Amino acid sequence: MVKFIKNNYHYFILFIFIFFVYSILLFPKNYGDPLNNYGFSYAITRGEFPYLDFNTISTPLYSFVMSIGLFIWNNYSMFLLEQTILVTIMFYLLNKLYGKKAYILLLGIFLLGGYGINATYNFFAFFLMIVLLFLEKKYSDKDYLIGVVIGLSILAKHTVGVLFIIPSLIYYFKNKNKLLKRFIGLLGVGILFIIYLLLTNSFMKFIDLCFLGLFDFSSKNGRLFNMWFFLTIMVFIISLIITIRNRKDISNYYLLMGISFVLPIFDLCHFSICFLCILIQLLPYIKKYENYFGNLSFILSIIICVGLYINYCDAYKPIFNKKIKHFEYIQNGNYNYLMTTKYFDFFDKYDNKLLISYAKMHYDISRNNNIDYFDVLMYGNYGYNGSSKMIKRIEKMKDTYIILDKRGYLDKSYDSQFDKGVAEYIINNYKKVDEKYDFLIYYKD
Repeated sequence: MVKFIKNNYHYFILFIFIFFVYSILLFPKNYGDPLNNYGFSYAITRGEFPYLDFNTISTPLYSFVMSIGLFIWNNYSMFLLEQTILVTIMFYLLNKLYGKKAYILLLGIFLLGGYGINATYNFFAFFLMIVLLFLEKKYSDKDYLIGVVIGLSILAKHTVGVLFIIPSLIYYFKNKNKLLKRFIGLLGVGILFIIYLLLTNSFMKFIDLCFLGLFDFSSKNGRLFNMWFFLTIMVFIISLIITIRNRKDISNYYLLMGISFVLPIFDLCHFSICFLCILIQLLPYIKKYENYFGNLSFILSIIICVGLYINYCDAYKPIFNKKIKHFEYIQNGNYNYLMTTKYFDFFDKYDNKLLISYAKMHYDISRNNNIDYFDVLMYGNYGYNGSSKMIKRIEKMKDTYIILDKRGYLDKSYDSQFDKGVAEYIINNYKKVDEKYDFLIYYKD
């Protein structure tokens, strides 16, 4: 036991550090995609079904996995605790593969603001990629298991996981027996998922949200030829060169597939994971002073996080949540927290309401409401020609107050995902009855 603790104490330190990072240091990032992913897991604990009751544009494995702890304690801190466990396991596997120099990835994560470990299904797909690298290196004969993990990767994020089939096809194209075993493992996972979709009557909605909706998502969100696009091209070229030069290592084929993390939208969040893939490909080239570089990277990561927190403190004046249920013990900016509590109290004044705002997920969770299609009202998040579908949902409502987020509607930045088409329909067709804070109130009889 003493020997085990001595050899693994740094994982305990890593666990404490990462949880501290999630709950305190990176609090400005906790209220975007991670909050939505928490909302999906929260909804599952309430008996709701993905695609049928609420909209998500990816396969739902991460939401189900992260809901496990929420059955014990349905709080955002539990969600972040589970995410911390995943990150710790990931670095345990990376250390088994590359030694302490794997902590260079930790430095890379925080150099890009921590987005690489954002608590989202994108990270979970990356986590499963690391599991595959470990299995291919240590247990390459476990073909059924590898097939199962590839299948789980598809259920984590289908647009990424499906590409994890390619390394096996390239590397073992002459070994039909290994390919068959892996295909059986993959097929078993796929069949179980299809059965689930059929039993919940959500198969067609899954197709609409996760495949057809991609046309809306990619055409309306962000810009194609931006800085992240050109950085991605550069990373892809470097990754391709490494893969060609080291084509006898199947790990490189998986990491080359990591380029898919940026699709279909090029931004810092998605690029961060793509960047981690190329860092892993570069690790074998570090053959001297490995422990030194690993320890240095860990220390620099802590220094960067302290610097980020000092900057955040100056900008946000953080305080802990006290009044917002399910979010106690999580920091928020002082102004944001005070305004959020005012907004939520204002929303409470209307009994029969529809909230059109980024704040809806946060509000519904805090009030123990069910999650629905309006909680993530962003372009491309509700299927093909989705804006029209959401307008039709509104048309069916009766005696409803519609609370419209004015700031979201007026936001003209290129990376805004707020569905202005739905907002404009409300403005043009319903009577405005009130306005307070940053919200316009309309009434539909």
